[in-house]
Amino acid sequence: MFLKIICLVEDTSKAPLMGEHGLSLYIESDIRILFDMGQSRLFAENARRLGVDLREVDVAVISHGHYDHGGGLRHFLEINDSADVLMGEGAFTPRYAINGDWRFIGLEEIHDARIKFLGKTKSFPGFTVIRDFGDLFEKPAGNMTLFECLNGEPVPDRFSDELAIAIEEDGHLNLITGCSHSGILNIVSKAYDIFHRPLNLLVGGFHLERSPREVVSRLGEFVKGPVYTGHCTSEEARLSLAESLVNVNPLHTGTEIIT
Repeated sequence: MFLKIICLVEDTSKAPLMGEHGLSLYIESDIRILFDMGQSRLFAENARRLGVDLREVDVAVISHGHYDHGGGLRHFLEINDSADVLMGEGAFTPRYAINGDWRFIGLEEIHDARIKFLGKTKSFPGFTVIRDFGDLFEKPAGNMTLFECLNGEPVPDRFSDELAIAIEEDGHLNLITGCSHSGILNIVSKAYDIFHRPLNLLVGGFHLERSPREVVSRLGEFVKGPVYTGHCTSEEARLSLAESLVNVNPLHTGTEIIT
């Protein structure tokens, strides 16, 4: 078994690919997975340029209900007529960023029989969807300006819908995250508790802006292989992680990872 991950959308890119604030990853192993869809149809245009046929995707996963991770959902459903889309319960809850003004950052609610909502961690052929990460470790400071609307009232977003996926291949454990609003340490420690071994590969956004002291000092307890991060992980945070972890790499539109 092999694992290939191609970044279809990230904030940074090189021609002829284009980037946008968001994330979309094509994952190929025993199953073909689309993990997140950016904020527009750009993920599909980049997929075409990269030779990825989205019609052949077996299943899609949206990590959480923000526009920059699931904004391309309607376009994906038009392209692919068979794949289920897995989302956490509550992913269509209205969400806002509040920093002086209110800004809607949630998803257009779409009704389609292929959209399946998960209320708990669940294993599927070839991968496991993980959720309910707890709060053993600190969550990102950037969450402070992010709210969800419950019963017509804004409350601090709990990100209870957030998902990550784990893929086992040849005894190796690989984890893919979206924005890690639940806290990257909470996410990797939950994977460790489920599979009882450290990660051989960690890919995704960590929602870190500055030098994350606790993350820098503790992430190596759970990750023993390469790390690829971008989107909501600042360059300062990535370089800080590289001081304590051996193999930390930037994630860009077009990045290809093969294990």
